[in-house]
Amino acid sequence: MKKYLIYLGERFPLQTHIPIIAIFSFSAICYSLSANQVTSFVPVSYYLAAFFLTFTLFLLLRISDEFKDHEEDMMYRKYLPVPRGLVTLEELRRIAYIILSLQVVVIFYYPGFLPIYVATLVYMAFMYNEFFVDEWLRKRQVAYVFSHMLIIPLVDLVASSAHWSMEGIAPPRALMWFFAVSFFNGILLEVGRKIKPLEHEEEGVVSYTKLWGTKRAVFIWLTILLVTLALAALAAKAIDSPNWVYILLVVFGLASALSTLAFLRKPSLKAAKYIENASGLWTMGMYLNLGALPFLFENIVN
Repeated sequence: MKKYLIYLGERFPLQTHIPIIAIFSFSAICYSLSANQVTSFVPVSYYLAAFFLTFTLFLLLRISDEFKDHEEDMMYRKYLPVPRGLVTLEELRRIAYIILSLQVVVIFYYPGFLPIYVATLVYMAFMYNEFFVDEWLRKRQVAYVFSHMLIIPLVDLVASSAHWSMEGIAPPRALMWFFAVSFFNGILLEVGRKIKPLEHEEEGVVSYTKLWGTKRAVFIWLTILLVTLALAALAAKAIDSPNWVYILLVVFGLASALSTLAFLRKPSLKAAKYIENASGLWTMGMYLNLGALPFLFENIVN
């Protein structure tokens, strides 16, 4: 168990993933409820099922990447858990089978999740095979990122289906704005975690500072943040959110943008970590303001 906890600590840190995914799932459900003007939350068991499926789908993505990137990891990243022998691919395969079995149990008790869950697994299978155009995607990083980030709106659907699918209704149209926010927010997280100072670039390892240059990579990250903020405002408008939601979104956006100043002034690992952490904090703040807080506020007021 100790080695698996070490693996998670390095590749899927629970202290960050659990709160982000819990807020992500909760807010997706709350947004769906607000879009249909429903003021009572779904049964707690529905939320827990949605959180479990969402969390384990992201964990399966992490395990899938270990297999997909194994050859490159063995060549360029021997310090990672699998190349250095902490855990083996066979052990991760068994864990993946256990996760899938537990997901099937949850789906058995809550069959409303089944259609979108299956669709998500199918898309994950295409991702694992790089959509059967591996060489083409590897040479086009933007296309690679966009194709892989489409999994985020699908997982959104899994979480939000704790409301609409369980109720036997169609997903509300306003969810399209929530999906758009999630898509670009996924790109923000991806770019934010791969901004590095020049002296810490690694051969064979993709970083956006290496791909675009230091200033351009930071500018693109800021642009994606701005796009995500604008989409979040439109998503808030789609469900008639109160004015304070827009104010808080702007405050979180500005606070996140300030994280780039230290890196632009003097690129370092510590300054790069500020940008990565800002991406995560923006994610939590944005989802709270977009779905959870307005829903809770509305219930408290009523």
